[in-house]
Amino acid sequence: EEERRRETERRKSRALEKKRDERERESLAVMSDSWEDKADAPEPPKKAGGFTLNANASSFSFNPGAASFKPPTATSAAAPPAAKAAPAPSPAPTPAPAKKEAAASAPPKASPKPKTDSPKPKSKSGGKQSKASAEQEKKLLEEFKALGQQKEHVNIVFIGHVDAGKSTLGGQILFQTGNVDDRTIEKYEREAKEKNRDSWYMAYIMDTNDEERAKGKTVEVGRANFESDKKRYTILDAPGHKNYVPNMIGGASQADIGVLVIAARKGEFETGFERGGQTREHAQLAKTLGVTKLIVVVNKMDDPSIAEGGKWSKERYDEILGGLSPFLKQCGYNLKKDVVFVPISALTGANIKDAVSKEDEILG
Repeated sequence: EEERRRETERRKSRALEKKRDERERESLAVMSDSWEDKADAPEPPKKAGGFTLNANASSFSFNPGAASFKPPTATSAAAPPAAKAAPAPSPAPTPAPAKKEAAASAPPKASPKPKTDSPKPKSKSGGKQSKASAEQEKKLLEEFKALGQQKEHVNIVFIGHVDAGKSTLGGQILFQTGNVDDRTIEKYEREAKEKNRDSWYMAYIMDTNDEERAKGKTVEVGRANFESDKKRYTILDAPGHKNYVPNMIGGASQADIGVLVIAARKGEFETGFERGGQTREHAQLAKTLGVTKLIVVVNKMDDPSIAEGGKWSKERYDEILGGLSPFLKQCGYNLKKDVVFVPISALTGANIKDAVSKEDEILG
């Protein structure tokens, strides 16, 4: 059965191929008949006014005005060419009008001067606007020059052990330079009292994060700006806790000057300066990161643990200098050229903007 089925399919395919070949032959025969009919068909008559062309002529000339074309015979080809027709005489020039001759005889007139558009008088309002815009541009240029072109920019990083008073010092500098108003300070005082942290209100200027204010510890590097008469400063408040040393490195790497904040309170200086304290580590890292100038700020000189009768203790100040100086020398600092020691009170603002005189009662 399978072979029969295949045999029938073969027969069908052969019959289809035969039909296809017959159709192709018929189409070719029709096409050849049509071409032969076209070749045998007589040419259509030419319209009147046209011309006929003899393809067997040896040469021919074309006359557009002729109704028909005949090739030249042998006799006409041997005959000399006819003389060219003389060109038609050009028409005589017409005389110019009398008005034009009179104008030519008259002396030439002076050419009129080109009219220049006289400037229209500006309205008073337009003049006022232009003056106002010019004055505004002057003010903007002066402000731009005052902002940065004439003042040198300095980055200052505050480093030191945790709770040494770095953020409080930064906030006090901003307050004394007029970058923070009294209302803001009063608001921060109220917030600090609500949290039973009365002495932290100045640190809130630099520590803007809720987590930092709740813990009393700087986590991220705080940034603030202030200006003097000659320079612009950017404060970089680095964290003092040992867990945030990478953040401190990021701030110190951008600094030009380092401010090493030391807490003069009894026990705090010793904690930061002992092995594992951040006073040592921060000083070494600052030198490694390229901070060549160092200001050692001895803070909390007004603390009751060292102040006697409200006067700052010179003995405690000298004790701190005696312990720090050899260590800073080992770090690579030149104590005479690169290091400055300054006693201050960051909470009260004493000896920060205005120097404390020797006659002042707070000096011992």
